[in-house]
Amino acid sequence: MNPSHPAKLGGRFVRGRTLSTYVTWAAAAGVAVGTAAMILVLSAFNGLEELVLQTYQNVHPEVTLVHREGSRFDLTPEHIAALESDSGLTWIPVQTQKALLRSAQREILVTVHGMPKPLWSQHPWFDSLTSSIPPQGYPGDAYVGYGVAAQLGYLTLSGRESLELLWPRADMGASFDLASAFQRQILSPEAIFYVHPQIDQQNVVLDLVTLQGWTRDERIDAIQCWGRTKEEVLALVGSQGSLLGQTPEDREAALFRVMRSEGMITTAILAFIVLLASLGLYSATVLLGMEKVQQRAILRAMGMSEAQVRRSFWWSAMWVSAIGGLVGWGLGGLLVWGQSTFGWVKLGTGYVVESYPMAFHAGQSLVVFAFVLFVGALLGWGATARLQSPLSGLRGQA
Repeated sequence: MNPSHPAKLGGRFVRGRTLSTYVTWAAAAGVAVGTAAMILVLSAFNGLEELVLQTYQNVHPEVTLVHREGSRFDLTPEHIAALESDSGLTWIPVQTQKALLRSAQREILVTVHGMPKPLWSQHPWFDSLTSSIPPQGYPGDAYVGYGVAAQLGYLTLSGRESLELLWPRADMGASFDLASAFQRQILSPEAIFYVHPQIDQQNVVLDLVTLQGWTRDERIDAIQCWGRTKEEVLALVGSQGSLLGQTPEDREAALFRVMRSEGMITTAILAFIVLLASLGLYSATVLLGMEKVQQRAILRAMGMSEAQVRRSFWWSAMWVSAIGGLVGWGLGGLLVWGQSTFGWVKLGTGYVVESYPMAFHAGQSLVVFAFVLFVGALLGWGATARLQSPLSGLRGQA
């Protein structure tokens, strides 16, 4: 690089042991701390979001096919043929029914899921079962979530429990006979599964044929799929058809929107903090220009224009911003690595993880570094915009 290039001169201006130099490096330290804080907090939000997503991936199927209008639909031979054509795809048809479940003492609202009993062993909800799933059973055999069992007062099952399931009839018309206005069925809970509080608190599983017979409706509400992406499943059944594919993130869209909104607000606050931390750069650049009066005059005498001199001091602000951003980037990355490796910040007991989760995203950190450079460029321009370097400065310190 040419020794008289503004970038080279800007780097030389921040060296030395003058007051302006100390103030400049103090400003760089402020930029570094602000950058590290921004990377650290954003990584914490990333880790929390990934943890929540991973948790819901165990709760929901990888892909759920539902009707675009949200209604039940027929499982056509074309759907079956398309889904069975991919040997790497696991799929289970499901019919759901909201109902009231009650024992002799208590009653709760539940969602009943009808699934083909031979396919129960393939469903991740039943990985927590301590006993194997029998291939055959009675029509009323059911598996209940741990939360459902606890609310009904059953922490263990003896095999003699009997529960009543009720929901309004679709064809009850204008009858005032309440006894005939509800569909009533008897369940025999055979096992308890434990997956996630959101699932365990309200879900019961029955055989699909049994539930379809009770509801008098052979249609289904969803097709749950594992082993392929949403795009691959939709390509099998026809993405332009009546079925819509949903991932766990789609099914919990409200939760993730809230999390991302909080992340955006926090990012804006952190960006403002970085801006405040960088204000010292403005003062340092102004002080540097005031201290280097004679050097500025010498540069003008050597043939440099006012714009080139100002650009040299602008480059000094850019160097400080870049160095502070790089140090903060390294410090933030080191803290994220330390938390991920050693778990310094603990969450305590009762959580799915022992320490606060962290996730460092390189692309996101580059955006943070670019923002720091942008702030430095903006403040450097503001500090040097009115900088004048008359030749009379040669006599200023005579």
